[in-house]
Amino acid sequence: MANGSPAKRFILIGLDGVGMENMLHMVEEGHCPNVKKLLDTGVYREMWGVLPTLTPPGWTTLATGAWPSTHKVMDFNIRKLGARLDETEWGINTRLSKAEYLWNTVERAGGTPLLVKYEMSWPPTLSGKTGGVQVEGTGPGISNHAQIAGYHLFTVGRQEQERASGDSAEVDPSALRENLRYDPVTLAGTNGDGGWQNLPESAREPLFAELTIQPLKRSHPFMKRQGEGVPKTYYALVYAGTDAGYDRVRLTRSKDANDRVLDQDLTAGRWSPFWPESFTIGGEAIAGHVQCKLIALSPDATRLELFFPQIWPVSGYTFPNEVGQEILEHGGPFRQNPGRDALGVIDDDTYFEGLEHHLEALSSVAIHLAKTRPNWTALFTQTHSPDYANHFFIAKADPISGAPPEVVERNYRGMVRTYQACDRWIGRLADALLDDETVICLVSDHGGTPTTYPLVNVADVLEQAGLLAYKQGTGSGGGRRGRNREIDWSKTKAAPVGVVNIYVNLKGREPTGIVEPGQEYEQVRRDIIHALYTYREPNAGYCPFNLAVRREDAEVVNMWGDLVGDVVYATLPEFDGAHGHQLPSARWGWGTQHTLFVLAGAGVKSNVHLGRQVRQVDVAPTLAYVTGIPTPAQSEGRIVMEALETPDWHLRS
Repeated sequence: MANGSPAKRFILIGLDGVGMENMLHMVEEGHCPNVKKLLDTGVYREMWGVLPTLTPPGWTTLATGAWPSTHKVMDFNIRKLGARLDETEWGINTRLSKAEYLWNTVERAGGTPLLVKYEMSWPPTLSGKTGGVQVEGTGPGISNHAQIAGYHLFTVGRQEQERASGDSAEVDPSALRENLRYDPVTLAGTNGDGGWQNLPESAREPLFAELTIQPLKRSHPFMKRQGEGVPKTYYALVYAGTDAGYDRVRLTRSKDANDRVLDQDLTAGRWSPFWPESFTIGGEAIAGHVQCKLIALSPDATRLELFFPQIWPVSGYTFPNEVGQEILEHGGPFRQNPGRDALGVIDDDTYFEGLEHHLEALSSVAIHLAKTRPNWTALFTQTHSPDYANHFFIAKADPISGAPPEVVERNYRGMVRTYQACDRWIGRLADALLDDETVICLVSDHGGTPTTYPLVNVADVLEQAGLLAYKQGTGSGGGRRGRNREIDWSKTKAAPVGVVNIYVNLKGREPTGIVEPGQEYEQVRRDIIHALYTYREPNAGYCPFNLAVRREDAEVVNMWGDLVGDVVYATLPEFDGAHGHQLPSARWGWGTQHTLFVLAGAGVKSNVHLGRQVRQVDVAPTLAYVTGIPTPAQSEGRIVMEALETPDWHLRS
């Protein structure tokens, strides 16, 4: 162990969107036995996170030990200084960070870090000088750099689609915002198409449909590959193996039934094996792997649902690049997204099957990298799946939402299944890698809460107060984004940026500025705060805001500097959806924004609920201390000494 430190190495496991109380609730109900083992043998605390309660600032703070105002990764949409207020920078980008990452600290100390889909770590910052490895590491859902194509759901007879996330694109960029979330196809008879050859025996006339995979479809506009994708067409040949009706689908590359994609035909409820495929994007050939599941096929073929999840490449998503081939040879194709953006379009069982595959792949890759690199000193790995559940299930997973009992039961069951799957993932990692020289830490970036009232749109509040104006004839409805309304900057005194910041349209600072510095600026800030606190949400009848402060007062929630709004605000949780605008201490129903902190293993006390406050900035310096390496250069946290059996080990070595 380094210089007599309590541990030789650490494992940092991230669960996006898991509140500490949410996890304790699931443990108490018996859904998370592996987490319970860590609680029984370690310490835990409801951890104070960051504002806004979002992915980019939370994960970056955990990895650096620095507050967002220091590392500068403040939001998904970050204020671009000197530009117009509605021009922002996309926050999933390590190049924006002004603080040292803990994995780089590990390298600086001569150790070998391993990163397996650790959020907010792309582009890689590893030097590679000590053998460090990184696998993926961008952001939630469709926010990634390597995806060949998002999901395709080819359907016959589908007339409706369920909701995606009810949260805004600013809070939940992982949710697709397109109108049609499935891919309608038409079945035609093969007898009327003279081009088919070698048709299989069928009790009814074989039918067929063209299935066109479109590279880059359902990819995030800020993060997708550059260039045009060349579509690839398969044929779905539907036939009846018995007199009971249509029951099989054969995938072919042409109208020759012997030109099969797979050795076996598809039957309802079963996943196909992966098959290798080449796609062309921007004139470049990209190798990937495809898989599908025949979700449903009615005997009369009036209903067909054939699901193709995310198509992921063989290479280009790891550091060093050749690790992608190593992963393929060891455990098969990797998949970054278990199908979050298809939630509600596909059935729940299919989604959770995909989630299980995803988490099995994450644990398999992490264990393989650790076993083949025995000198590893730090493993960072993360899943975003609990927050997928937050954005789809949690809003109505508690009776406090006012939803009917059967809706509450379905959504609560979705939360339970998510936590159960994550617990199995944690168990596999702990069983394989946790020993008496290793410390393990579970963390999260924010929590999740149910929802009772409609989400508050701050732009609407500012508009009603006469502080924000739109150009006539540019759409209808409130809100600044997604409703085709263009702000009239010549009449706008203030506008929201990102999730919790409101900026004054200040002369001399903003290119469109109309508010004079000095007295008028201060009056506009008072007007903003007054507008927020006097607003009454129509459905609830009371004020949805529980914080509205000036920039210089926002340090009370660890926010300061030019990237912070002139006014910072937060809402009560019942008006927010899963997370984002809420304070890090918010609770509603059985949900909470307190983040997850569990520490167990070498040198850690057993079965202790810590009494002192633990903050996200404390995680990195604590892990550094217990393994005897320096703290990250810009770390602002403390070492959680009360968690350790021998807190002054450095004085005894």
